Amino acid sequence: MFCKKCGNQMAEHATVCESCNTRTKPGVFCHKCATELPANTTRCISCNAKSRAHKKAIHWLPLPLALLSFICYAAGGYYDSAGLPYTTSLDYVALAVAIIGLIIAAVVVPSTRMALKIIGLLLNGIMLFLTVSWILDVLLV
Repeated sequence: MFCKKCGNQMAEHATVCESCNTRTKPGVFCHKCATELPANTTRCISCNAKSRAHKKAIHWLPLPLALLSFICYAAGGYYDSAGLPYTTSLDYVALAVAIIGLIIAAVVVPSTRMALKIIGLLLNGIMLFLTVSWILDVLLV
C-alpha cells in the first residue's frame, strides 16, 4: 500500500504514513501514538494518553448561550415613567436562548463533562428564572 499524499510505501494495515504522518483511513486516532481508538474512549489503549476526541465545541455551547441570554435580558425590559414594567422582544429572545441553552446542557453535554454540564444547567436555569419572572411581572401588573 502507498501513501496518497507522499507516495511512500506503507505496511498493509498501517493507519498513518511514517514519513508524512498522513492518516490513511477515517476514524479517531490517538494524538500521541496514532493508534486507532474505539468509539467513546477517553484514554488511548496503547500509550494511555487522554483522548481529545470527546472534546467538542458544542459541549461549551451552553455557556455562551447563558451569556447571550443575560445580555438580551439586561438590554430588554424597562420601566416607564410611572414605574410600570414593560417587555421588549429582547426579553423573549432571552427566554428562548435560555431554554435552548438549558436543553443543550441537559441533553448534549455528556456525563464525562459533568462540571461543564452542571455549570451550563445552573447558568441557563438562572437566566430562565429571571426572564420568566420578568415576563410574569409584566403580565400580572
